[in-house]
Amino acid sequence: MKDSGRRLRTLRLSAEAQILLTGPASVVLVVNDGCVVRGQSGSLRRLDPGTLIVREPLPRAFDRQVARAVELMHEKLGARLSVAGLARAVGLSRAAFARRFVLATGVSPLRFLNALRLERAAQLLGETDAGLAEVAEKVGYASEFAFSRAFKRHHGVAPSVYRRGTSASIITMMRAA
Repeated sequence: MKDSGRRLRTLRLSAEAQILLTGPASVVLVVNDGCVVRGQSGSLRRLDPGTLIVREPLPRAFDRQVARAVELMHEKLGARLSVAGLARAVGLSRAAFARRFVLATGVSPLRFLNALRLERAAQLLGETDAGLAEVAEKVGYASEFAFSRAFKRHHGVAPSVYRRGTSASIITMMRAA
C-alpha cells in the first residue's frame, strides 16, 4: 500500500470498541475480514479482523493570512461569510486564498467554516437552553431546517437527539460524583 510519506497507525479493536477520532485523519479503514497490505518496507502484512488503520495528515505550513481568516471566522461565526469576502479581508484574490487555505488546513474554507459552526452549535446545545432556531441563527444558518440537516450530517444525530444525549451524560456524571 503506497502511503505518500504519511505515517500509518494501526490499532486493534474489540467487538465492543467505540471509535472517537479527533483532528484531521485523511483515511480511516476498519478491516472486517483479514486482508493483506504492503508496508513501507515493501513486505506484505496480514491484518486481523477488527484492525483500524488511520493515515495521519501531512504537516501543514503556517500561513499568516489563512490564520487571520480563521480568526475572522471565529469572530463572525453568525455572519454571512463568503470565500471572496474572507479573501478580500486578508488581502488575497479568491483563487489564491482558496488554494492557500487548502494547503494550510487540508480542507476548503467553506468546509472549515461549516465545521466550526457545527462544533459551536454542539457546544451551545450542550451548555444552553436556547431553541434550535436561536442556535441556528447564532452559528450563521438562515433556517432551522438547513441547520438541522447540516448538524445531522456532521454529527450523525439530529440536534434535539444530541441535546438529550448531552443532558443525559451530564446527569449521569453528576450522579456518579
